[in-house]
Amino acid sequence: MKELIIVRHCKSSWSDLSLSDYDRPLNKRGERDGDIMSKELSKKIKYVDLLISSSSKRTKLTSNFFIDKININKKEYRDDFYHSSSENIISILAKIHNKIKSVMIIGHNPGFTDLVNSLTNINLFNLPTTGIVMVKVNIKNWSEISKKNKNEISWIKFPKELKS
Repeated sequence: MKELIIVRHCKSSWSDLSLSDYDRPLNKRGERDGDIMSKELSKKIKYVDLLISSSSKRTKLTSNFFIDKININKKEYRDDFYHSSSENIISILAKIHNKIKSVMIIGHNPGFTDLVNSLTNINLFNLPTTGIVMVKVNIKNWSEISKKNKNEISWIKFPKELKS
């Protein structure tokens, strides 16, 4: 059994229209949600073997919230995770060393919503910004990960559920 923690990046800022999509930072809501959601996840888990994040500015900034609150053994920032399809994400996951038990990924829609829908029995319309889905992946080796296998969601949380 492997554990996959899927996190969509926090809400990004559109205040500077001269910035490319790749270089957009977080807005105030994104910063607030990143803090809230990383604290909530840290109540569930204390350790992650590997974090894989898109290399965009907003995903790196999102990852910092989780790095500050959860012990993460190894981090990778990947250009090929930027707006990646679910097929590409699965192919990246399939190459992870089998000693790795838990992986957190931080990236973008629509690939992340499609990934959740294809790996589990849930049918999300949209994984919202800073939404978290923890999946128990019923495999022994990462090379076995596939859209064909439906896996159990062990925890799912969206920022709107935690706001008062």
